[in-house]
Amino acid sequence: MNTALPSTRPTVGVLIRYARASSTLPRVMAALQGQTLRPDRILGVDSSGCVACGELIRSAGGEVLRWHEKYEPSRVLNHGLRHLPTELVLVLGSHTVLEDPRTLEHMVAAMLEPRVACVSGKGRERNPGSDYSDAITWQEIQEKGLKFGSFYSNNLGLLRRSCWVECPFDENLPTAEDYAWALEQVNAGHVCRRLNFPFTLARRCASREKLFSQIIFQLAAWHHVKPAWPGVWNSVRCLAGCWLRPNQPDARDLRLQLCERLKGWGAFHFSRPVLYGSFRS
Repeated sequence: MNTALPSTRPTVGVLIRYARASSTLPRVMAALQGQTLRPDRILGVDSSGCVACGELIRSAGGEVLRWHEKYEPSRVLNHGLRHLPTELVLVLGSHTVLEDPRTLEHMVAAMLEPRVACVSGKGRERNPGSDYSDAITWQEIQEKGLKFGSFYSNNLGLLRRSCWVECPFDENLPTAEDYAWALEQVNAGHVCRRLNFPFTLARRCASREKLFSQIIFQLAAWHHVKPAWPGVWNSVRCLAGCWLRPNQPDARDLRLQLCERLKGWGAFHFSRPVLYGSFRS
């Protein structure tokens, strides 16, 4: 892959929001400082008053903003982006470690095409043949449906700030704000890129599969596209097969995943929907 950057590359900022991350942030910052492409600015958004984390970011030449209100991902991200006016912004989780020193360089190279709104890493894929491509458009979403694995992540995603200015993260969403934002971008004619590069999550986050699934059903209905899932009846049949053949590979994980998605489907159809659409009003 040719990642040669022009002499006048776009300005690049890094946004890290954190609370109690003193056990993971040292690894994150060491990997960031080891990148072949050094960011122009680093901004930390502190939700807990962690002195050690603030000192770590300042020692790398960064700045720190204090967030005094309740932690809500979209609001914290929008707050940080308002104070980070670089052309490109890497939104980096306080537990996401870049394993390849050329990751940021590759991501910036992928953003040189003006139509690209964001680029993110590819996660582990169960069925690669049915997955999205590495340059996702609205036509592809319409053809393949809305899948349950987001193709852009605010744990490790580089975005074009001008796209965020036109469409900030939806502050009504409790999670999946990155997926909702990326969908708005491709719906507006932009492209979302995906790259293969190694990274480590130094801390495991609590699973929110039911809530995430509920939001996916809602997003699919909002955008008038089909959710790419097997449906209620086929999910029940698959669950029955998992219980009857518990020793098949990944049976337990698939069972838990399908159960949570069925709960999400039920919550979407029979419960109060998650608020969505603040930037569409």
